[in-house]
Amino acid sequence: MIDQLALSKTKTRYLFTSAEDYARIIREDRSRGMQIYWGEILARTHMASVIAILRSRHWISAIVAATKEKNLLLFAAAFRGLIESSADTSSSLGSIPHTFARDHADINSALSGRLGKRIVIAREIEDELIHFSHARRLTKAELATTPHSHMARSIRDYIDILEKGQVHDVVACYQSLCDLTHPGACSVWMWLTSTSDLEFELEPNQNESEIAYYLTEYRKTFLQLLMFSFNPALLTLKVLNYFPLRTFHTSQLLNWDLSGIPIWKKCEREFGGALPNAREGLKRVKSNSPLSGL
Repeated sequence: MIDQLALSKTKTRYLFTSAEDYARIIREDRSRGMQIYWGEILARTHMASVIAILRSRHWISAIVAATKEKNLLLFAAAFRGLIESSADTSSSLGSIPHTFARDHADINSALSGRLGKRIVIAREIEDELIHFSHARRLTKAELATTPHSHMARSIRDYIDILEKGQVHDVVACYQSLCDLTHPGACSVWMWLTSTSDLEFELEPNQNESEIAYYLTEYRKTFLQLLMFSFNPALLTLKVLNYFPLRTFHTSQLLNWDLSGIPIWKKCEREFGGALPNAREGLKRVKSNSPLSGL
């Protein structure tokens, strides 16, 4: 279903205003300033959503490739990457669909230049989107001058996000994967078997059985990670269809039935009877998304 969106073929250009120019514009014409602000918020939102989906899709491709190649270390690295990536996607985009749906009237007024002298901003969303695109480990010199939104979260923060989201056994799964990739004892004993406390044999062909163990033991974990990896980004792209900036439309999503996702039901209530702006060239085919847990 993700591949049907053809996001890997998307060629979208994002243009932003310099801080100096924006400061001047917002002083001289507040309505124009809000128009630029919300245009750029939607640009950052679209960029983050598409990249989040592509990134998760690549991690899953790596997991599939590692399974086919019976490469446990590659499997562990990719599975671990998916865990961290899904938490990042959820924290960055999780609140956007409902917020945009709730405030769609004000956002549309801003985009059309009809806010007058009103100021309507979304500081937390802005910081999360900047964090998604710019967060990294800062040097001591950077810490003194760089905004907090550019500072990378700790791995513990990401695991906490998934724990709060009740992802099944995510801590045990992550710790086990780390022991393989750091490397730890597991990355040694994957090559050995023991016949007694003092007798060991090399056994280089245990990769397949170990991968099978992870896919069985953490099957529920993996399926829940798919929801955290894709749902926030898909819902965000669907919500962007309700705004007039065609560059950020994903019209294929209008055919997707996301009624099984509670957040989308809230979004629909907030939109009321409003129709999406992305409506051209559609074939009404109902899709049943399995990602219904969030």
